[in-house]
Amino acid sequence: MLLSGSIDRVNLERAVEQLPPGYKTVFVLHDVQGYEHNEIAEIMGCSIGNSKSQLHKARMRLRELLQEEQRQRARDAREAARSESAGTD
Repeated sequence: MLLSGSIDRVNLERAVEQLPPGYKTVFVLHDVQGYEHNEIAEIMGCSIGNSKSQLHKARMRLRELLQEEQRQRARDAREAARSESAGTD
């Protein structure tokens, strides 16, 4: 997985931990451990379609969580800059 410079491994791991259990399991099995959907379906006792759907939803939720983290860091940086400039007046 290619990550932009502003998304570090710690933030990615934190986001993965926030995924619902089913999403997290499919994401880890497929994108981390390299299992195919037919193997995941067998492991989890679900259909291949369900495995694909869960993976898609997991990736979408991860994207949201990582974007929220980036926005929060940008807000924190702006607030710190405001506080710093207010202190130098």
